[in-house]
Amino acid sequence: MKGKLECQPCLLRQALEVARLVSDNEAMHARVLRRILRVLSKIDFRLPPPMIAYYVYRAIGKVTRCPDPYLQTKERSDGMALECAGWAREVIARSKSTLDTALKLAVAANVVDFGVGVRFDLKESLRNVLEKGLHLDESAAFKEALARASTLLYIGDNAGEIVFDKLLLETIGAQYPALEKIFAVRGGPIINDVTQRDAERVKMGEVAEVVSTGYAAPGVILKRSSKKFSRVFEGADLVLAKGQGNYESLSAEGGAKTFFLLRAKCQVIARELGVGIGHFVFKGNAARG
Repeated sequence: MKGKLECQPCLLRQALEVARLVSDNEAMHARVLRRILRVLSKIDFRLPPPMIAYYVYRAIGKVTRCPDPYLQTKERSDGMALECAGWAREVIARSKSTLDTALKLAVAANVVDFGVGVRFDLKESLRNVLEKGLHLDESAAFKEALARASTLLYIGDNAGEIVFDKLLLETIGAQYPALEKIFAVRGGPIINDVTQRDAERVKMGEVAEVVSTGYAAPGVILKRSSKKFSRVFEGADLVLAKGQGNYESLSAEGGAKTFFLLRAKCQVIARELGVGIGHFVFKGNAARG
């Protein structure tokens, strides 16, 4: 999807939050904001927001000299989610439809995000979605496509929720043991998005092959991704893209084989999807294929 003007002040807010996370030095905060104002003044605001975010966070890193400001936060997020994993696995095992329950838990965990400036409660979100379900649910079409697929590419989003991505892939694998499963991480640190390090921490390799997109944007920019990832994407029968950044970057280019599992975290995305802010969504991309 194309970026909107509302994305510009959001990125500026993120820049200030990162600067304050890295240092208490207000002079440095001011330097960050001035640099990001210059970046935003020169870039085409209609580009997909994750592509703009790539340039914004690269500039922040140059000023702060901190390439991964959310490193410790990501580690805490993974730890917090791992503490819930045993309970979640039991909930899945006791449910009438293990796949439906694993899907709900995976999307509920999409609240774990430090880029949107909204506080979250992971446990409350998990219980809420299990009780109320999704506001937009096209999972039936996904399950039909899954039954026909030989290869599933699952594109991750944030640290912490990767634990529930693993549980979903584990559940899918139990139902479709012949299915080839691939899990994609970002090509480098960006906000609190998943990297190879997070995949190793939660032992994602136990349930899927782990690949990198080859590009450190908080989404998948196909024309900037590595040749290896491009081959993986093209070769996949089915793509499940997690989170708002992946929706922003792939809704126009992912094709009919791509499905999105996310929480609408801002007015721009909520309006695009026709839901309210905070609503949970499982949406197919068939209309754009």
